[in-house]
Amino acid sequence: MHRIAIGLLAAGLLPSIALAQGARVDQFRWLAGCWAFDTPDGRYEESWTSPAGNSMLGVSRRIVDGFTREFEYMRIVTSGGGGFDFIALPQGENATRFNSVSFTDGSVVFENPDNDFPNRVTYTLAPPDGVDARIEGRSNGQPMGINFPLKRTSCP
Repeated sequence: MHRIAIGLLAAGLLPSIALAQGARVDQFRWLAGCWAFDTPDGRYEESWTSPAGNSMLGVSRRIVDGFTREFEYMRIVTSGGGGFDFIALPQGENATRFNSVSFTDGSVVFENPDNDFPNRVTYTLAPPDGVDARIEGRSNGQPMGINFPLKRTSCP
């Protein structure tokens, strides 16, 4: 066993294996639950499962005049490099993967520089009962950002 560990250490593989095993989606437990906010253009809702199986599943929707106008399926999973991936399926279409570029106990930033909009997704805990979500990127060649000041709400 020592020979295997020494060989992995010498090959530079042991530190990345340890990092990948230590990265757990559980640290985003603060995101689990139901969130919403109202705008003049309708209501935005987002729900996240509790971490299990080293993943979190999310769904969001925008409701206008009593009808769902937009929806998205989402996942947060551990990436192979020891960080995390945010995978989004807007309108249930093709998946877009964003890699974590930073994360703490109360925030996470995901980026995909190859995606036009958004190319950055951020979630930040906003005590006592909020989460600030933000998407950023370029739209029609111009920088653009949208804030989602989410407040905890009861789950249906």
